[in-house]
Amino acid sequence: MTTDLPTTLRHLAHHLYYLQTEIWETRYHAARTSQTGVRHTTTGPSSPTNDTQLDYLLDTQTRLRELATNASEDLHLLIPHNTQVGNYWAAWLYRHQAQLQDLTWYEDLETELRDLESELRHHIHPQAPHAVKLPDYATADEIAQALGKTPDAIRKWCKRHHVTAYIENGKTKYRTKEITNA
Repeated sequence: MTTDLPTTLRHLAHHLYYLQTEIWETRYHAARTSQTGVRHTTTGPSSPTNDTQLDYLLDTQTRLRELATNASEDLHLLIPHNTQVGNYWAAWLYRHQAQLQDLTWYEDLETELRDLESELRHHIHPQAPHAVKLPDYATADEIAQALGKTPDAIRKWCKRHHVTAYIENGKTKYRTKEITNA
């Protein structure tokens, strides 16, 4: 499915807004620490937010900013250098979409933006295992590749949720119907 650049940019802005809102509106837990700063059950203070989500959002915004900066330099367009918000960069690209077509690497830019939008969409709405076309029994590597996760994450999840592991020809396989939400 190919989409035009304006649609891709609108989707990108929507996904970034969704991630930002999710991080901002998540109920923060109190940072763990004791009055003395030492507790046997913790290694020190913890962050009150989901650092993984925040890092992912910042990395995505950086990638989008780099694309916009490269385009602005090639087209000699003015761009503020201290803006960090990802929605700004999607809006800037949307505003200059007619000029972007003059880039020698326009097709690469379109592909890069489409890939980024797809990655964000799958990050926000991961594909359910029952929707993935997998055989009845699959290895952790096969399941991880289909779900966009790491094989170790699949193994840990299967162990925690007691998904039955089978050994076939020296390879550990899991029954995919038992995996409901990896």
